[in-house]
Amino acid sequence: MKKIITLLILIAFLSCKTETGTPYTGDFVYYADAAVFQIGNDIYGVVLDEKAETITKQAKAFQKDPTDMVKVEVLGELIPKEENEEGWPFKLKINKIINVSALEAHKNNVIKLGN
Repeated sequence: MKKIITLLILIAFLSCKTETGTPYTGDFVYYADAAVFQIGNDIYGVVLDEKAETITKQAKAFQKDPTDMVKVEVLGELIPKEENEEGWPFKLKINKIINVSALEAHKNNVIKLGN
């Protein structure tokens, strides 16, 4: 009987969904129905789902302007874009959000025209 209970607990434990993927740390911004993730000189589109929406909401606490990027640590996977799809060659599918924080002040410097 103990073996059966132990086996059932093990099966239940192993069948739980785990959030896996490769760790990525980069700069994130969502603007005008598109999100991008920048790691150094590489830029990736972001799959727009619940995780991207969660990051967008958390990012507002660190943004002065809607176009300000935030530093993000996630677990995810790079997915090649479909042939007929616009955008960058790869999209980042975010599986787990580890951290969202403000960028260093000098990294969000941009030249703004107008008001």
